[in-house]
Amino acid sequence: MSASQSDLPNTSRQRLEARESSILDAAELVFTRAGFDGAKIATIAQTAAVAEGTVYLYYRNKQDLLAGVVGRFWARLTLGAEEAITPEASAVTQLEQLARYHLHSILEQFEVVSLTYRARPQQERDLDQVRDYVRIFDRIMLRGIDRKELPDGVPISQLRDVFFGTLEFSARTLKLRNQSYDHSIVTNLLALMGQSVAFDEPAPVASEPSNSDLMRTLESIRDQLKPAETD
Repeated sequence: MSASQSDLPNTSRQRLEARESSILDAAELVFTRAGFDGAKIATIAQTAAVAEGTVYLYYRNKQDLLAGVVGRFWARLTLGAEEAITPEASAVTQLEQLARYHLHSILEQFEVVSLTYRARPQQERDLDQVRDYVRIFDRIMLRGIDRKELPDGVPISQLRDVFFGTLEFSARTLKLRNQSYDHSIVTNLLALMGQSVAFDEPAPVASEPSNSDLMRTLESIRDQLKPAETD
């Protein structure tokens, strides 16, 4: 939303925000049904019940509109994850809560997740949306270290990739097999991570994930989410 729009009276601003939300809803629906290449701005406008020109008042082109859909997805995913975690709980319990939430979310929004790897980050702002989400995992791990629930030297960056990569690959497998949520995936993942944490030779604690780290992780997960030729 532009600065000029933020100065508008509440009712006018709310109308603008509601219209933008309806455009994003329509875009998400059309993108998931037709794919990025098959989606048309005219179809999105028709689905949102607005003029095609109205869409361009909010978004410059189809790629920009896809970035809006993906950005909203990450923002909602982050808020939901924060609400799903009990701050007072142990690190292991928080990891279980995050894993359960993430697996449920991926299964429920599998088509939207696939879109996130079509919308390659164009700006630092786009990567910040991903960072906000993965920081939740990092905070749980660091809090566990501070509370002496986890040993010093836990390889956070490697475990982060194992955590999210395993859950998203497992979600893909469940989808291919037309199966629903399976909590044993979460249980087995935490057991695997527990074995890693118990290693005698410590690895350095990860700092803020870099752009290359994020892109490598996103590309890996994108490849995992591609439909397999055979099951």
